[in-house]
Amino acid sequence: MVSFDFLPSLQNKKLPVILALFAENLKKLSPQNLQGLNFEQKQAVQKAAGSKNLPKTGSVAIFETAAPVIIELLGKNEKFGKREALEAGEKIMKIAERYRLEEFALLPGGFAKNLLLPFWEGVALGTYQFTVWKGKKFHEKKKKETNVRQIYLFGPQNKVVKNRLEIINEAVKLTKDLINDPPHKATPTWLVSVAKDFVKKLPKVSVKILGEKELAKLGCGGLIAVGQGSDEESRLIILEYKGGKKEAPIALIGKGVTYDTGGLSLKPAQYMVTMKQDLGGAATVMGAFWAIAKSGVKKNVLAVIPTAENLINHQAYKPDDILTMYNGVTVEVTNTDAEGRLILADALAYTEEKYTPRAMVDLATLTGACEYAVGDDFSAILGADRKLLAALFKAADNVQEPIWELPFHERYQKYLESPVADIVNSSRKLKAGTIEGALFLNNFVSPKMPWCHMDIASVAFDDKNGFATGRNVRLLWDFVENY
Repeated sequence: MVSFDFLPSLQNKKLPVILALFAENLKKLSPQNLQGLNFEQKQAVQKAAGSKNLPKTGSVAIFETAAPVIIELLGKNEKFGKREALEAGEKIMKIAERYRLEEFALLPGGFAKNLLLPFWEGVALGTYQFTVWKGKKFHEKKKKETNVRQIYLFGPQNKVVKNRLEIINEAVKLTKDLINDPPHKATPTWLVSVAKDFVKKLPKVSVKILGEKELAKLGCGGLIAVGQGSDEESRLIILEYKGGKKEAPIALIGKGVTYDTGGLSLKPAQYMVTMKQDLGGAATVMGAFWAIAKSGVKKNVLAVIPTAENLINHQAYKPDDILTMYNGVTVEVTNTDAEGRLILADALAYTEEKYTPRAMVDLATLTGACEYAVGDDFSAILGADRKLLAALFKAADNVQEPIWELPFHERYQKYLESPVADIVNSSRKLKAGTIEGALFLNNFVSPKMPWCHMDIASVAFDDKNGFATGRNVRLLWDFVENY
């Protein structure tokens, strides 16, 4: 894992530098733009700035000095905000790898102060690699290559920022790894082992694991049913962090379907590939919980993970089954591929009754409809508690991970009515699938409980490059810190 440190100056140090500059800064260099560079490097940059053939964006490498300077041109300053700073930071590692740098100093010249932290956080996010499943030839080649191991950030020593970047590195890596790992490894049993490992490595953390016998006694019909087609036991994992005083906890609840075939309502083959991502809610909550506990947030927090495999055997639950949930609500199964809401329903009802949280936020890759509703840059959010929603919107803005509110329209609840049970798990009449999912879950939360639902199916996994994004880990961390 890449390490971070701060460096006030490069005087007498022969260290490669990546200098991030706006195009207009390069044309009119100021002392602030070059602050930290040694004399030789400053001269080389000033000489390069006089060239008439410089691009507006991209890299310009200067190898005339004892330690090279790579100028990364970021375009126009006027269009550069926190989101752009974050994305620019993420690209830095690709530049370092292209020029085979083992260690380097990073200088954001001419950045506004409010852009420094998102830029550095972007660098931390950009260090992630997932190569554990690559073969022998790949790793033999990798050993011979120069890999980045140390990044120095210009500025006075800042232990708080250094610690934050390292925690982001760890927490987002955890989330991405859990989603990227293949389903033969990332099973409910594996999630249990990861949760138990938290107790060993994090302060003030305890864990409670409920297996199928306990879940059956409790009447968690949703969790039991969804896992019936698998040899893997369904579990309810409850991680508890006591960082606050005697206040009620904030509960983060994540859907942990470790693989989703659709059950007997079988998915088409092309939609089944990448269904390892269906534990995205659980992985995101676990990553956020790691960051919260590791950073010592002074709040009490629960991470509740209902987890199961939705597979098929002779015991698999069926369309037309009627399930009795933890809170006594009965559900007619009309689609076994609408399984995530069933395990979340039991988790929500159980968490509220047993822990009486200050607020509950659930995250799930719940509906394929989500991306059609909000595209691939927003998470969808639904709920009735305006104070809770406002806090999540503020956190989203702080970390530049946008969310979009969909209407929590209770008049649509009638479409979930069942002739033989209290409700159905999926309606043929209501086409707004993401809204339907939230309305279903609303049946398992009392009106007095501040609760909202985040559908992250639109952002948890990037289908273009085949990797998890790690989105919403920082959002939840920021939300818990400030709620």
